[in-house]
Amino acid sequence: MMLCGGCRATYLARLAYEEARFLHSATPATEMLATVQDPERRRALDALLAVRAFAATEGLDVGGSYREVADMNSVSPFHVVTAAWPDRLEPYTWWYPVIGAIPYRGYFDREPAVRFAAGLEAEGLDTLVVEASAYSTLGWFDDPLPSSVLDRGEGAVVVTVLHELVHQTFFAPGEVAFNETLATAVAWRLAERYYASTGEPQRATRMRDAREAWMARSDVLDAAAARLREFFARAAAQELPRERMLEERAALYADILSGIGRADAAFASSLGEKGVDNASFLASHRYATNGRAIDAFLGSCPGMAAAFARLDSALARKVEPGAVVAAGCEGEPAR
Repeated sequence: MMLCGGCRATYLARLAYEEARFLHSATPATEMLATVQDPERRRALDALLAVRAFAATEGLDVGGSYREVADMNSVSPFHVVTAAWPDRLEPYTWWYPVIGAIPYRGYFDREPAVRFAAGLEAEGLDTLVVEASAYSTLGWFDDPLPSSVLDRGEGAVVVTVLHELVHQTFFAPGEVAFNETLATAVAWRLAERYYASTGEPQRATRMRDAREAWMARSDVLDAAAARLREFFARAAAQELPRERMLEERAALYADILSGIGRADAAFASSLGEKGVDNASFLASHRYATNGRAIDAFLGSCPGMAAAFARLDSALARKVEPGAVVAAGCEGEPAR
């Protein structure tokens, strides 16, 4: 804590305390299966154990994570505050030991998250408070699965566990958008493969369709990000007054939201519930930044283990992950 720079020691101490409580509340999934009668719940628990075993065969670092479930009474255990500068497409970041700069701050309770976001808004920042269904400590602890994920059904368990195990397998410090997009791309590909391995072709097809829809969403968000950066550069060059800039920004976001709706109506509806600003746009885009290229990179590798080895090698040589993606699994990334 003493070395954590901009982080507050009290915040980290509270986070550590809540993390300990969360870990202590966990129960082995095998024990839960011995008492749970609800068939949907049992399928979700069975899927949790099965997808862990499958993930290990596909090159993911499973360790001791997600073999237990933390009972959260169907409530999400984690709330995330995201903030961004209103006049440029750039997240507000916080620095943490080991993982570097991160564009969000997590809380186990909603009230302090909302209070913290209000303080950032008072400073003129765009903010967003969202629930996180699960999270990864990157292998530092044996993470349990929040029971709220079980409530969402078997498919959500499969995709969520695969996504979080990617973070435990590979993590590039300070490259949040790449890490989240990679985890999403791997999760969709492996979820399809998982259901193919269990002899459930219809579920495998649904996962393939979801992956294709995610790539289409990524294409739209990437194009929107380019438009927004161009707008902010023009606004800065013309020295637009803040109110005028915000008015034009609102009109641009309305047009962008319409375009997203044509690609993914359900996603556009969720994104536009409270309006779109830089914080909410970046919060969505970081899970689908250059998604099609990352998916193609994964497809160029003989397996996920080879893809992670390629990324780990590049990280050790201080080569940007984006260069590895552009080169493909067989190419030589530029320094």
